[in-house]
Amino acid sequence: MVFKTGAPVFCKPVTSLFSLSVGTSTVPVQWKKARIRHVPKQSNPKQQFGYRPISITPVLTRVMKKTVVQSFLYPAFLCPHPSVNFSDLFAFRPTGSTTAAIINLLYTITSMLLSNPYVIVISLDFSSFRHGAPLRSVRRT
Repeated sequence: MVFKTGAPVFCKPVTSLFSLSVGTSTVPVQWKKARIRHVPKQSNPKQQFGYRPISITPVLTRVMKKTVVQSFLYPAFLCPHPSVNFSDLFAFRPTGSTTAAIINLLYTITSMLLSNPYVIVISLDFSSFRHGAPLRSVRRT
């Protein structure tokens, strides 16, 4: 609310900060600090794993991130250099989603099954790699 109301006053200094940050490829230390809050994954979680952490970052950090993504990343994905292939990238794209990734995976598997007797898929769940937690073994059946 403060930034909206004071936009005419803050516009030039904030623009200078953003330009300096992008030009020097550095981010001010204050913009990197975040407060971690735990949000329940389901109602009435019983264990600590029933929560997911979220980072609450400064407003200028979020504005800067949105500006960089829209100004630099999205144009690179929408009009990539001919030698670059982003066809299997689903994160950080305006049209990317987990649903699109799953559909692409299923399409690839079914296409491969047309000419192969079987297909091996290796899947990793990085959410299980908690700091200090032991790795669980996978049983083959």
